[in-house]
Amino acid sequence: MKIRTKLPLITSITVLITIVAITAYSIYDFRRKTKESIELYRLEQREISQIQLKDYVTNAYRMIEQAHEMSLAAGEAMGMSDEDVAGKIILSNFLRLTVENIRQIRFGDAGYIWLNEVEPPYKIIMHPIFPKNEGKVVTTFRIPETKQNGYEAFAQVVHENDGEGYLEYNYPKPGSSKDEPKLSFLKLYEPLGWVIGTGVYIDHIDKMVTRKAAQLNDQINTMITFTVIFGIVLITLASVLLYFFGKTITDAIYRVREQLFNMSKGLQVEKAANLRKDEIGDMDLSLNDLIDGVNAYAQFAQSIGRGDLDSDFTMLSEDDNLGNSLLQMRDSLRIARHEEEVRRAENEKRNWANEGYTKFSELMRNSSENINEMAYEIIESLVSYTNCVQGGLFLYNDDNKDDTYLELSASTAYNRRKFKQKQIKPGDGLVGACFLEKKRIYITKVPDDYIEVRSGLGTANPDSILIVPLVMEDNVIGIIELAAFKAFSDFEIEFVEKVSESIAASLYATRINIRTSYMHKDFEKYEKEKEALQDELKEKDAEIRTLKRKLSVLEEKKSILTF
Repeated sequence: MKIRTKLPLITSITVLITIVAITAYSIYDFRRKTKESIELYRLEQREISQIQLKDYVTNAYRMIEQAHEMSLAAGEAMGMSDEDVAGKIILSNFLRLTVENIRQIRFGDAGYIWLNEVEPPYKIIMHPIFPKNEGKVVTTFRIPETKQNGYEAFAQVVHENDGEGYLEYNYPKPGSSKDEPKLSFLKLYEPLGWVIGTGVYIDHIDKMVTRKAAQLNDQINTMITFTVIFGIVLITLASVLLYFFGKTITDAIYRVREQLFNMSKGLQVEKAANLRKDEIGDMDLSLNDLIDGVNAYAQFAQSIGRGDLDSDFTMLSEDDNLGNSLLQMRDSLRIARHEEEVRRAENEKRNWANEGYTKFSELMRNSSENINEMAYEIIESLVSYTNCVQGGLFLYNDDNKDDTYLELSASTAYNRRKFKQKQIKPGDGLVGACFLEKKRIYITKVPDDYIEVRSGLGTANPDSILIVPLVMEDNVIGIIELAAFKAFSDFEIEFVEKVSESIAASLYATRINIRTSYMHKDFEKYEKEKEALQDELKEKDAEIRTLKRKLSVLEEKKSILTF
């Protein structure tokens, strides 16, 4: 095989092997990281669902616990035990009101809360979707995987997991006969022997993961197609160019055979000092350039091997395929590094959001029963976690149906509590508009007279305003307003919107508890007034009986005198 044929062939094979090796490694590494990313994405979505389910059940548990404790306290105050008829009536009334409030809770895609007994025969206490089954024993609901009675399985979970736990099973959606994966969280309220449960269909997680995997696979296929086409074009171009280049130097090779022979032995070859003016001189000049080029290739490759992807390299010519391949390899590694940095940034965003969900879930569980203190803890934590400079939490006041308004319950700026009296009518300003539309409002061009942030350095207008409604059961119970000297990123806005769901649920539960407490106080006042009235009636009755006795004596005296 002649040199003019061998040279382009060997070079093309070398380029092909290099491209295939780099591409194969890149595809392998991309697929591996893609699988890890998809699995991490699945676990994160499942964890978010678990946290939300636990929050809803925990809120319902607190409502039942408080109603139970208040009813027992009311009974003790009146000298009755929970075994007395009156005590049972008080207990029943408090619990009935609380259970009806829990019945109204809805969330997500067909999300609700049910109650059933923990001991056989597992009678249903409350079920908002199938109220006709309340007070009955349902044996038709069975877990498809084990054929076990569903409510028996719920009781088994809380018995085996210290009073609370998760259960995953397949169950048809309302209006459908097809089984879909469902995740439930169950918690035992031991004083009453009740299992508090809720669930959510998690088929959307598989769909989201499938879509994400399809997108990543499309990217891989596109990369493979591009690499194959580019490799074929590159190898073809290199072969043609090297073939003609080899033809022009074939004769010169024989003249410099001795020098090349020495180079083939691995001997050190000095560059030609005296260049001739003919074709051999041109070959010597090319050989000198080749020696310099080989050294440049080695230095460039060593720089890449050390991870210096910013090092520069000048190709020997426009047709320098090896140099071009090295530059492309460097660019490919740059792209891979950039993609890794992007993935790392996405992971940091997800970690930030998950830490925030955990933090606010813990805050909701440990929050004060005072709704104003609870509002301040919420807005202070939200302002701090999102790096805002000022925030406010408005609660909807509908005590007077003829005069409803949004009341500023808590505000903070630069980590200091601010005490402001502010009332906003629905529809007034951005806060009022957000209340009516039930959608978040985000502006980056803040009017000069809208809000002013004060600090020790002076005053300034914020760069952006984020207003998010607190929606519970399609009713707005409050508004969160945040101001920042920055633009909110999409993932920060998404975080605030998601965490507002938990905030709304907690504030809603706290408000219900407060109103229940007021009812309890009104009941105690009514009982005291009733006792006072009974005492007054007893005194009047005694006076009447005394008057009757006196009248009887007078009648007797009158009859004697008449006789």
